[in-house]
Amino acid sequence: MSKTIFLFGLVLLSLVANGNCVGIECTNIPIENVEPCKDFLSVSANSTKPSEECCNGAKSWIGAPSAVVCLCFKSSPNRLSYKPTEIRAAALPYECKAPEFYKYVSCLLPSNQ
Repeated sequence: MSKTIFLFGLVLLSLVANGNCVGIECTNIPIENVEPCKDFLSVSANSTKPSEECCNGAKSWIGAPSAVVCLCFKSSPNRLSYKPTEIRAAALPYECKAPEFYKYVSCLLPSNQ
């Protein structure tokens, strides 16, 4: 029991020493990886299917906490050169065969949608 408490204390100490408790480092979140989805997700999209590069970018988000991805994207939406449309964003997990991406769809949409 005392070893567990000691290890937990070391983990907490390392987090505080690294500054990870203070804020989230959004530069480590790969928002730009969905930039190749512009031809599929944007209002002026001319593609009916996402490219392989788009799907790979979307899949790169999987595993990151969705709350962190959303916070980082909402705090800096200019990291993408376009605004995704709701219908296309909702279709992306299906089209890319990545159902795990559904939890990130809301991140791509404006807060008022």
